[in-house]
Amino acid sequence: MDKLNGENAQESLAAIENIMKQTRKAIASSHANSLLILWGVIWVVNNTVLQFYPDYAHYISWGFVAVGMFGTFLIHHISHTEPSIRSESRLRIGRRILCSWILLYAYVFIWLAMLAPFNGLQINAVCSTAAMFAYILIGLWVGSYFMVWLGLAVTAMTLIGFYFIPHYYCLWMAFTGGGTILCTGLYIRLRWR
Repeated sequence: MDKLNGENAQESLAAIENIMKQTRKAIASSHANSLLILWGVIWVVNNTVLQFYPDYAHYISWGFVAVGMFGTFLIHHISHTEPSIRSESRLRIGRRILCSWILLYAYVFIWLAMLAPFNGLQINAVCSTAAMFAYILIGLWVGSYFMVWLGLAVTAMTLIGFYFIPHYYCLWMAFTGGGTILCTGLYIRLRWR
């Protein structure tokens, strides 16, 4: 067995660095950054509006979810019609991720009906942490560990806001949760290309 000398070690490190750059570029050229930017903006605006109009939380949140879903489908459609990105395996993965999101939120509705949260703050926290759980799972499935860390970070911020600053929870989530998602999408778009 050959010993790993300095030259071989340098070549191995260079190969690893090259693979990491290619992975970052693949993520940046996918629609992941556009989705993070879209949903980051939605979290910022939705939670900011909720802070000042809590009596209309149901209508406000459903309106922003509808805009987000439409935007997600539009981004997905545009990105999967580009010949450089289109492949059968990517389409299958995209469909599986979409089905996973739909099933997750079907279960969130079941859990909310069973648990009957007392207020909108609890509903928001449940939905936020469920979304972050999906980010973590998707990150693990596709090997995008930035999604795992993003999900863990926003979950931690959700818990901090929920337990320690409930009166400003929505503003906290707008800037920490939505801001983190938005900045992650912008960082990927600007730095990983």
